[in-house]
Amino acid sequence: MSRPDHNLPEIEDILQDNPGWLDEAIDTPSVSRLTGVPACTLATWRCRGGGPPFMKLGSAVRYRRRTVLKWLAECEKSDADTSPKRHV
Repeated sequence: MSRPDHNLPEIEDILQDNPGWLDEAIDTPSVSRLTGVPACTLATWRCRGGGPPFMKLGSAVRYRRRTVLKWLAECEKSDADTSPKRHV
């Protein structure tokens, strides 16, 4: 099964035009769109522990885009890896 080609830009192209893009602090709805995880699940993970690392800035919750992408990469598992992995 092949992946569909969505003509997405390469990360290098994004960073060339937006050098601080990876380190931007993004809000919960943005993380939800990026990960496909519902915002309410992200909120639950924040309370119970787990999910991508986040920051509290006053009452605002923010995630560094770089950290979310790293967390996603760590959640990937190969077909050979059948051991359960907690989303931490």
